[in-house]
Amino acid sequence: MRSRPLLRSAVLLTLLAVVEVAHSATAPPLAPPAQPFRAPYQPTADDELIQEVPKASDPDVAAIRRLRVRLDAEPRDIDVADALATAYIDFGREVGDAHYVGYAEAVLGPWLAQKTPPATTLVLYATILQYRHQFGPAREQLKRAIAIDANNAQAWLTLATLDMVQGDYTTAGSDCAQVGRRGDPVIGLICSANLISYLGQARRSVATLTTIGARGLPTSIAAWVEGLLAESAERLGDWPTVEAHYRKALAYAPNDNFLLVAYADFLLDRGRAAEVPSLLADSAQSDTAFLRLVLAAAALNSPDLPRYNWVMSARFAALAERGDDLFGREQVRFALHAQHDAATALDLAEQNWKVQRAPWDARVFLEAALAADQPAAALPVLDFLDRTQLEDPIIEPLARTLRARIGAKAPKT
Repeated sequence: MRSRPLLRSAVLLTLLAVVEVAHSATAPPLAPPAQPFRAPYQPTADDELIQEVPKASDPDVAAIRRLRVRLDAEPRDIDVADALATAYIDFGREVGDAHYVGYAEAVLGPWLAQKTPPATTLVLYATILQYRHQFGPAREQLKRAIAIDANNAQAWLTLATLDMVQGDYTTAGSDCAQVGRRGDPVIGLICSANLISYLGQARRSVATLTTIGARGLPTSIAAWVEGLLAESAERLGDWPTVEAHYRKALAYAPNDNFLLVAYADFLLDRGRAAEVPSLLADSAQSDTAFLRLVLAAAALNSPDLPRYNWVMSARFAALAERGDDLFGREQVRFALHAQHDAATALDLAEQNWKVQRAPWDARVFLEAALAADQPAAALPVLDFLDRTQLEDPIIEPLARTLRARIGAKAPKT
């Protein structure tokens, strides 16, 4: 799913970043660290695998290198710069490595320094800020882009994505409509169909997306639609259909980090943790993928769980030291299901809810409140669910249980 003008849906954009203390899941078990994990790790053998990097023979890497050569030859060519920045962003998303987003920002730097940067450059910069979960600054750049070019459909689509991530569904609807008016009506329709899956209309979402998917779409758009169909089918609890759509999406985009992680979550929810390590064997450099390996190890009571926990903790610490806050939801899940620290998980969930309000953010908040036996803490999420009428066969029972506990703890009059 690397083509433009497409961006991913709200769920597809929330989970991507990088590690500096990267460790492959296939590396040999680590001995307990002799000092805090923030210290540099020293390999003990020449053949010890620390991190896998993309091969020079990878077609995407080769394409990036060709664009780099072209830009070096014509450093003022904005079209080549935008193409290179886009390639970096897309490749970073696919492999789950935010270093490439940094490379993209560096490419755009000369144009961002201008008093009035081109609209396309502002949209790409907003995409980078969105990737880093700097949603406010991302919105500012998108509004600047639209002020320059109101027909920039990509800017409207990115705004709609931000709206959905943060639970502003009314504004998201308006922005999706602008996508259809200003650009491709099909993309606008896909945007709107994705949106209604969060508003108690998952069945209608599935019907619309199925009709669109039957049109013979380009591969990148087909992968996007299949991923959205999987999400909408999850809202309905139609598990065989969910899996079929994830498999179709991965057939179109077999290395897509988001799709792999989303399918891993599906397997974990269905009690199929044993299938996760092989699914993510080549994706352990991604923090989001590595967390699913940790959760699978916890579900399987693996003897390697202490090593996985150690490495995951080191990755989160590296992000914190850089000032990155990309993984609120992931930190909640790690604290709750791997470290069994419900109080910390709930605190993290409350912080995350201030920034993100996608269905998974609601779910982890409810799970943490339930585990911490603090049902009243979940009231903001419960109110949000009442307003949006979100359908979800996993979230709904959690909400019912918490509402019952709140009622049981209410003072008798």
